[in-house]
Amino acid sequence: MSDDAIHLGKPDGPDEKPASLGYTREDRRWMMGLFGAGAAILLGAAPWIARWLQDVPGVPYQDAIDAISRFDDWWAHVVLAAAGLVVGVIGAVVIAATAHYLEVYDDRLVIRHGEDRRTVPRDEIVGVYREGKKVVIDGKGGRRIFEQEVEAKAAQVRDAFTGKGYPYES
Repeated sequence: MSDDAIHLGKPDGPDEKPASLGYTREDRRWMMGLFGAGAAILLGAAPWIARWLQDVPGVPYQDAIDAISRFDDWWAHVVLAAAGLVVGVIGAVVIAATAHYLEVYDDRLVIRHGEDRRTVPRDEIVGVYREGKKVVIDGKGGRRIFEQEVEAKAAQVRDAFTGKGYPYES
């Protein structure tokens, strides 16, 4: 193995596959589709919703509601729906990009968050458990190595760590 592979944090063996925790590629696609479609529908229907809200007593921001309700032309609905699609997709991309990802190898744990990548040797980890959606990883000397939400089911987190022989506490 070359020195470059060691410094870049590549797997020790050519066949070693990490147990990955976090949004999958399919999750990100679904999220972009759902957020984009939801925002497109909501903004495309905004003039109709605003017209309905004009008649509801006690609703604040009546001036803004009146302005939105005046978008009557078909092209205004199309433009609003397109803007909603773009905003929804951007929102999904931002959520996925700022999420935490864990790659569990036999001899190390790689924590990814955005462009940051941190490698923790296995012998530094003394316990792994979940608190709600958070994955908590304790290290030697009472040090808390990681305590963040990870998009994965409890069983998936448990299986990822126990499958690689890490000390998992249920």
